[in-house]
Amino acid sequence: MSEFSVDGFAAACKEAMASADGSHKAMKACLDEAMAENTPAEVIAALEAAVPAGADIGELIVHASPELTMLYGRIPPRFQSATHNHTVVACIAQLEGEEISHIYRRDGDGLRFIDSKTAVPGDVVALAADAIHGIENPNPTTGGALHVYGGDFGAIVDQRSLWSADRHEEIAFFFPAPLKESVKTMKRAATPPVSTLSPPPSRRPPR
Repeated sequence: MSEFSVDGFAAACKEAMASADGSHKAMKACLDEAMAENTPAEVIAALEAAVPAGADIGELIVHASPELTMLYGRIPPRFQSATHNHTVVACIAQLEGEEISHIYRRDGDGLRFIDSKTAVPGDVVALAADAIHGIENPNPTTGGALHVYGGDFGAIVDQRSLWSADRHEEIAFFFPAPLKESVKTMKRAATPPVSTLSPPPSRRPPR
């Protein structure tokens, strides 16, 4: 793999995942190679060229097939998403700014906060199919990342879940619930409760 292109990456990634024992590791290896051979700016240029005309910030899917979905993630300043799952393996290549992933695991009928991981440009973060997380952009500028998923996101929406921001109860992913819970998450972060169920609020000073 040399010069990055959406079609070329998708083809190479699907071929690697089909032939590997662990598709998760194969997906990360493809992204690691792409990031090693291209600058974040070069990847961004290819993604921006592939974005469908008229797509808004939540619809930046640049490739969708039964085996793979590629999403150009544009994360607004100070945004914090609702806690959610994917049900398929996923990898995130950070291209611009930072993205913090707050990671959880199931704990009885709710969730327990496990860890937070920060990705900076050039980093590739892998998530297992059963991963549960929420993402945060701690900065006052829009972040950018390539999100790659091992399946057709449009076909698995009804298999995915959200967790409510206030009680961490599992709810259906259907829109507009993700946006509503994201708003609640950001409001809660302003005055976070002391609880093992909650990710730590962003303590990064304003820039």
